[in-house]
Amino acid sequence: MRRPGLREIGRLGQAVMSRNVPVYVHFGITHRCNLTCRMCGIWRFGNKAEELSIDQIREMAALFQRLGVFQVAIGGGEPFQRDDLEEAVRAFLGAGVNLRVLTNGVDIPFERLEGLSRMGLTDYSISLDSLYPAKFDHICEREGAWDAALRTITAISELNRGRRALPTLNCVVSHVNLEELPDLARFARALGFAISFLPIELLDDPQDAAKGSDGAWEARFVRFRPEMKIPLDAQTASRVAERVDRAYDAILGLKRKGYPILNSTPYLESSRHYLKTGRFPAEGCDAGRLYFSVAPNGQFTICHRTQQHHKHILDPAFEAYFHSREYERARAFEAASCEGCMRACWIDTSSTFRTVRGLFEQARLQVQPRISRPISFDDARGWAREERG
Repeated sequence: MRRPGLREIGRLGQAVMSRNVPVYVHFGITHRCNLTCRMCGIWRFGNKAEELSIDQIREMAALFQRLGVFQVAIGGGEPFQRDDLEEAVRAFLGAGVNLRVLTNGVDIPFERLEGLSRMGLTDYSISLDSLYPAKFDHICEREGAWDAALRTITAISELNRGRRALPTLNCVVSHVNLEELPDLARFARALGFAISFLPIELLDDPQDAAKGSDGAWEARFVRFRPEMKIPLDAQTASRVAERVDRAYDAILGLKRKGYPILNSTPYLESSRHYLKTGRFPAEGCDAGRLYFSVAPNGQFTICHRTQQHHKHILDPAFEAYFHSREYERARAFEAASCEGCMRACWIDTSSTFRTVRGLFEQARLQVQPRISRPISFDDARGWAREERG
């Protein structure tokens, strides 16, 4: 992340005091994806014809600048499925917002990464859920996915040489990788990356998949994969609690030692509770105020989970609507009606701005020294684990 200017610092300060400034926006630039990961179903709804054009994205970037948005995360689907991703990046960087690209890192030519680096893009979040290549390939449902992601990770490490950047590994915590979390944190530090841990959310019933056509959040974005879900039945509860506590005690200990774990301590403790009980945090959501979401077609929602009944992001009346009492009433009702989630980009942003500890930890992470020597692919490949027969 580049260092914020005085105006941006002022906006962040206002966000700390009021929690009423959109400091973070997730823009799903496409729902198309080159992978069919076992916990994600969004690729089923990819439609190139519905995506915003580059001119429309430029218009949206200018709107974000006026709204005072601090950071935009371009996600998907897989953003690199857009051949014009580079122009979208140029639009946001030109509008002066911090930009992060969320990617699976698979099938990305080095030339595209190099071009984005020349534009000034340094921040990425790359999915990596295991140090076992075969396990990761199984999760992604693509042979060779682990090696491909690692090539992108080490390429970004090299391209960021000498720059103050904090690219991130995104790890979905599930039944199949719970014991790996401490080693994944150590691996991230060796790379010069941070790491973020996101507890898995899955459908409980295969019949729920039919809801996807009706727009239900759970059926559109997640899948029914019982082998990945951490079991919570009476027979396994105590054993699961021990596994979860062991993993989270370890990563919280590493965080206290200065390991670059992006999540705040309040969020990690909420994650621990969720994985052990299946219950979401009782409070801590600022959807539609501190953060909001924009779909590939430009539809605005306060988060991924809510209905798309607000004005379109490019509606000429959107800016006035966003600052209106009408919007605040609708936003507050939606947020209060939601059953909750564990989305790190939502709940962890709230943890940062709601708690002194979260804010302090994020500030410390931004100023702590980075590993300056990029790691080679071969050295990184040396961290690979092999399943025992």
